[in-house]
Amino acid sequence: MTAVSAPHTPQPPAPAPPGLTHGPFPDRGIRLPGLDAAITTVLADESAALDEGEHPLWLDMLDPAFHYEIPVPLLREDPALPRHSTSAVLFDATKRVFELKFGRAGLLQAWSDRPVTTTRHFLGTVRVFATTATDVVRADTNLLVTSNRGAEHTVLISAARQDLLRERDGRWLLLRRRVLLDVEVATHEQLSVVF
Repeated sequence: MTAVSAPHTPQPPAPAPPGLTHGPFPDRGIRLPGLDAAITTVLADESAALDEGEHPLWLDMLDPAFHYEIPVPLLREDPALPRHSTSAVLFDATKRVFELKFGRAGLLQAWSDRPVTTTRHFLGTVRVFATTATDVVRADTNLLVTSNRGAEHTVLISAARQDLLRERDGRWLLLRRRVLLDVEVATHEQLSVVF
């Protein structure tokens, strides 16, 4: 009689480092220029997955604890004051929200997503910084996104993007993304873009 091995039980995801996925976005730690190239490659591949409609691939690049937010832009006369709210957000989502969004886009009933919107992400100046967690880094990126859906629905958006990436099993996964729009009032076309 041969012994039957027990089925492999997947390991539960590691808990997110405390205070990194919610609350105030972590400050920049020391500069880590040696990681610029590696993190730029990760972010370029992630943007390409979005632009090419490879949604399952993009979702696989997200940490299970992924948190995505777009703070409300603020019109300030004093340039020393923050240009984005620290408490109010225009958009707040988790990995599960994006799984539902992209799952719906693949259904025939999702007529509002047809014709499909074409996006292009242009990344610039990726700078990597340490955080309080040894396996998490912060990447600050300048971003330009074009979004086209027919002749009358062309949107051009610039933003600063702040990402936290966590190293797990030899891969860098997106743990948190904060998008700082360079507009005073965001339109619904702009908010429909995944930055």
